[in-house]
Order: sequence, then C-alpha cells, then structure tokens
Amino acid sequence: MPLKSDRLAQYFKTFRKELFEIKHAAGYEHTCEFTMDDIQVNVNDDFLHSDIQSTYGYEKAKVNFNGTQELQDCAYLGGNHFLENN
Repeated sequence: MPLKSDRLAQYFKTFRKELFEIKHAAGYEHTCEFTMDDIQVNVNDDFLHSDIQSTYGYEKAKVNFNGTQELQDCAYLGGNHFLENN
C-alpha cells in the first residue's frame, strides 16, 4: 500500500493535469484568466447551479496577464532568472 505522502503527491499531479485540461478547454492560456462567471457550483436541489460570485459573494481581483512569456521572464516566477544565476 502506498504511503499517504505518495497518494497526496499523485492527487496533486492528477489535479494539476485535469485543471490544465479544463483551462485549455475554456480557451485560456493561464488559470488566472478564469473569472467568477466561469465557475458554476451546485447549490441545492431547488437552485441547481449558480456562478461562484453570486453564490458566495466572492469577488476575484483581476490579475494582469500578458502571456506566459512574461511569466517566464519574471525575476520572481520565471526560469530565466534561475538559469542566469547558476
């Protein structure tokens, strides 16, 4: 039987893969592009689904996203900074 840590690692690996598939199917390049209107939640038997903002009153702050190249070039997030300093 696998260790709990191995099962958790596999869970996150699978979750990441499925999230990327959903992101791609939605036509987004990055998950930060999702809006609260994109996410529907099951509420109850009478009111089957609603967007997450209406249901929970959650307002997502807009994330400025100008493409994955900008993330790659970012000194804090991207890989270029790491490669240049090693």
